[in-house]
Amino acid sequence: MLKVIRTAVIAGMMVFLAGCQNGSTGSSGGVDPRLANNQDVEFFNKSGWQACAGGAVIGALACAVSNSSNKAVCMAAAAIAGCGVGMGANAYLDNQRKKYASKELQLNATIKDVEAENKRIQNATSVAKSVIDSDKKTLAQIEKDMAANTVKKDAVQKQIKGVDANIAYLRGTITDMKKHEKQWQDVSADMSKSGSDTQNLDSEIALMRDKIGSLQGELDSLYTQRTALKVG
Repeated sequence: MLKVIRTAVIAGMMVFLAGCQNGSTGSSGGVDPRLANNQDVEFFNKSGWQACAGGAVIGALACAVSNSSNKAVCMAAAAIAGCGVGMGANAYLDNQRKKYASKELQLNATIKDVEAENKRIQNATSVAKSVIDSDKKTLAQIEKDMAANTVKKDAVQKQIKGVDANIAYLRGTITDMKKHEKQWQDVSADMSKSGSDTQNLDSEIALMRDKIGSLQGELDSLYTQRTALKVG
């Protein structure tokens, strides 16, 4: 009976993880390749869940055919390894407790994970800002060319479409960054309730919030410039 239940759990998780992979809205048509092909940007974008869930499925399959005494736990750990807190605060905390024997070790490992995500955000922001700067220059040139009546409407619309695609893509990326930040807040709150001193962890989360806010400001500036441009 236990074997049947365990098999059902394994199968259910594999279907869930595969569904995450196949159900992703991973299209990046029209998006600047600097964004679409950057791993750090992708990590915080829904399309990035393809790689995340794909890795989890591979890990789950390895667990399913392994000699692990608890295949369900093994599969959960495989998912966390690929997705981190993106799999959810509760799943992340459960995995940390299984990996580390003491609260201190759990806290230190969590701080390192947040630091790693902050580095990802920093790298993603650097790439995003370069694209935003390029789009601002594109919009400024379009405005100048339109005023001089030296550009064709089709060409303008094609350029505008690219800018709009980048804006939409970065909006989704920032939304997922904010979700990560919220999940880290949940992790910190749980650890604090358990008696851990989360001051350093909270400082890293605050830094994450500032970095995301900075990128949001850059994107808002581009959007303001874009909406001010009227294409007939």
